[in-house]
Amino acid sequence: MEDGAALDRLLGPLPEAQDLRSRLSGPFFARAWDADAQRDHWLASDGLRVTCYTISGLTLRQAAAVRVRWDALRGRIALTESALADLIARETGSPVTLAS
Repeated sequence: MEDGAALDRLLGPLPEAQDLRSRLSGPFFARAWDADAQRDHWLASDGLRVTCYTISGLTLRQAAAVRVRWDALRGRIALTESALADLIARETGSPVTLAS
């Protein structure tokens, strides 16, 4: 989290980005649905490293279902690109394309 410019780029597209910044110095997890862009943002921090996953191509209902699936698994598996992609694929019944 020492790279302020990188953190600015990461947080830039998120709703209420400035409010989130101070909360990332310790363990933190949040999700934010961007209704205008139809994207779900998942943000996690362990206090040293911040990760943000942006999910697009889902309806609000599908995004909510993915969240419920994750909440049932949270603490038993790590939040990774592949774990999230697997949850989305299971919920939608469609393959998932990962983009950087």
